[in-house]
Amino acid sequence: MSVARWLFLSVLTLIAAMLLAAALTPSLRERLQARFTVTGREILATVEGDVLNDGSHGKVIKFRDRRGIFVEVLKETSDGVVHVIDRVALPDRHDGLFNLQGQVTRLAIADVDGDGKFELLAPSFDNQLVPHLNVFRYNPALARFEPVQPGTPATE
Repeated sequence: MSVARWLFLSVLTLIAAMLLAAALTPSLRERLQARFTVTGREILATVEGDVLNDGSHGKVIKFRDRRGIFVEVLKETSDGVVHVIDRVALPDRHDGLFNLQGQVTRLAIADVDGDGKFELLAPSFDNQLVPHLNVFRYNPALARFEPVQPGTPATE
């Protein structure tokens, strides 16, 4: 066997051993993944509507970053300035989909309890891949979105 071929196979074997060690060692694997992972926000879904239940037009963005999945509510003022009304962290790490009136979506604004006020619907999956439908209602007294539990009355 020639020296060049032996050197090539040695380098190839060394690289394979290093990749195997990185794959089998969780801390090395996570550091290697972090070097190639984008650190910005990944927009998962957007929806627009009267999310504040005051007749105004707002925009809701569901996004993922290194900290988790979030729902952010934005409102544009009459002079064109966009304000963040609230940012809510979803309790689960995995994004989800659900079917609302025949449409598959990742984010929705709907009146789910029939009280005439809209809620935010943001599906997710926990670590065991159990689905959760996270429902949030705007509380004007606190100027923020709160999770809705089954049987919770609407705030005025």
